[in-house]
Amino acid sequence: MELFSEIKNRYFQLMFRVINECAGGKTKSEVMKIIDEGEFEQKVIGKNQESFADLVLNKCEPDENFNLLTEKDGMYYPSVGSSGKSGDTAGDNAKRLDMLPLPVRFSTIEEAWLKALLDKEGIRMILSKETVAKLQMELADMDTPIREEYFELTNTIKLPAIPNQEAYEENFRILLNAIIEEKPIRYTNIDKKGNIYSNRLALPVSIEYSMRDGRFRVSMYLLDENRPIMANIFTLSDIRIVDEETGIDRETAKRLLFEQKYSEEPIVLEVTDKKAAMERCFMCFSGMERTARSLGNDKYEIRLNYYLFEEENLIRNIISLGPYVRVISPQRIVDEIISRVKKSISLYNI
Repeated sequence: MELFSEIKNRYFQLMFRVINECAGGKTKSEVMKIIDEGEFEQKVIGKNQESFADLVLNKCEPDENFNLLTEKDGMYYPSVGSSGKSGDTAGDNAKRLDMLPLPVRFSTIEEAWLKALLDKEGIRMILSKETVAKLQMELADMDTPIREEYFELTNTIKLPAIPNQEAYEENFRILLNAIIEEKPIRYTNIDKKGNIYSNRLALPVSIEYSMRDGRFRVSMYLLDENRPIMANIFTLSDIRIVDEETGIDRETAKRLLFEQKYSEEPIVLEVTDKKAAMERCFMCFSGMERTARSLGNDKYEIRLNYYLFEEENLIRNIISLGPYVRVISPQRIVDEIISRVKKSISLYNI
């Protein structure tokens, strides 16, 4: 019997997640939360208009239920494989990997990608030496077609080498543990202008990697000022996990982070397509959500939706594109660019 066809692969992955996360037992509300996060907005899926949640939780007719979960004492466990015992904690995650009812299986292309990834700089900050060694052994016979020489990265910045690589890696591990444990940190940071911010209290939300400059960054909710920030990990020091009351959990901080750090209005550009201006625009703004439309006569309108922490780099990129790119709105950005150009001209005239 086929429960999920290829065109419904999202539900296959969702059911895979539900089964494995129920290894230690989940309440109905916890299972519903997983489903709500993973399913399409269209809730009806069964032939008799049942919801996916009803089918998973065995609330339909016996011949329609998936019967992949079993309810016991108000908790749901997998009906397949070896399930964990009720009472497993988050700290037991490493041990629970061997207890998952459904093992993670990679496709050929995923295995090829993973082998190529093992040679990337920084991979050992994410994976332990034991995990890297095990993957290298398992993938030894895999002939990956993904090779470094096949790719040319554009719009990148070559930054100076990190002076203290060990401290950088240690910062990464501390932040990762703070995220896993959902605990706040105390830290010191030096911004690009040399300003020092000591003993700040923040709740780390996520770690991101910038292909542009080859550095890891951390998104945090700064509890001292109740606002989201993003910091380069290599500029942080004196990081320590603390047991302090924050009044906010990671999910709430994450939601606020995405709500507050996105620009309220897009930057609208008018681009005259001369000297490959359009191509250069798409290269500069490749990492942003953007739309474009033709205005005729080789002119185009580009709308850029961006994160507020990207604004400084965004303004510099716009200026670097020269006279074939004109900012239409917002006026705040227009005024800032005019001010910077005037300042540059005055310095040049001196």
